[in-house]
Amino acid sequence: MGRPPSNGAPAFRFTAQEVVEMEAILQEHNNTMPARELLVAIAEKFSNSQERKGKMPVQMKQVWNWFQNRRYANRAKLTKPPVKLSTSPTFRIEPNPVRNLPQPVATPVAAPIAASAGGSVGRGPDASIMEFEAKSSRDGAWYDVANFLSHRHLESGDPEVLVRFSGFGVDEDEWINIRKFIRQRSLPCEASECVAVLPGDLILCFQEGKEQALYYDAHVLDAQRRRHDVRGCRCRFLVRYDHDESEEIVPLRKVCRRPETDYRLQQLHAVKDTAAQVAQQHIQRAIGDSLNGGTQQGRNPETLQKHQISPSNKTISAGPASSAAANSGGPPLAS
Repeated sequence: MGRPPSNGAPAFRFTAQEVVEMEAILQEHNNTMPARELLVAIAEKFSNSQERKGKMPVQMKQVWNWFQNRRYANRAKLTKPPVKLSTSPTFRIEPNPVRNLPQPVATPVAAPIAASAGGSVGRGPDASIMEFEAKSSRDGAWYDVANFLSHRHLESGDPEVLVRFSGFGVDEDEWINIRKFIRQRSLPCEASECVAVLPGDLILCFQEGKEQALYYDAHVLDAQRRRHDVRGCRCRFLVRYDHDESEEIVPLRKVCRRPETDYRLQQLHAVKDTAAQVAQQHIQRAIGDSLNGGTQQGRNPETLQKHQISPSNKTISAGPASSAAANSGGPPLAS
């Protein structure tokens, strides 16, 4: 399959106690992102804990990424319809997403524009909302967009938007090139969606390093399919990160696929539905044949012969006297 990251540094991990504490906080917030102040406080608390003394301090971005990753996983489990997909495979973002915004250069928008738009993409109750993600120039990682605050056109002609990242404050706002670094949000994968991840695909992958754990673009080099069990998908994927060319074997839970791959799932569901219909027809035909065959076998030949004779063609045989009476046209003689 490949080799682990080549930087030689141990991967960053939250301790079991830290995970339990963050899960409790996420549950208290009903699976919504906690405020930035709380994330900073959590990072400081973990950094000052006895287990992490003398080690690299926990960063707020690492805490934010954990919450974001867990929120995606929980939402995918709870809100996605079991079969029918709500995302249209032919939907595309136009080359200029700000076509509906005022055009003067660097004109601030009266109110922040939520990073969502009407459409048929999305899952569950949010099927009418399109969400976006943006690539930060500070670390090269991708983050969810909360709001588009303003827009401008550079001398080169490239449009830019001022982005407020989800879970971050004004200090983290960035001007982002729309054509290059704004796109529809990548989708976390459920256990049954591993079939939509193929070698050669562009994915968003959760890379855990020594100092940070962030989402980066990566390409799938190989896929090792395994039988699923009660724990879910056991497949493994060899990926190569675009930003540092490192390779890593990752489970499905670290992979976010691009929305353009939804057509594969729709095709798969269509094939399964067709196969199920054909199988149902065969079963019904077999049951019908069995019932008809059993009915025919349960009847004796005499009964079948009587059922096959029309009432208008019945003949009465009551002995010679009856035959003579029938021939003479009168009633039988009394003896």
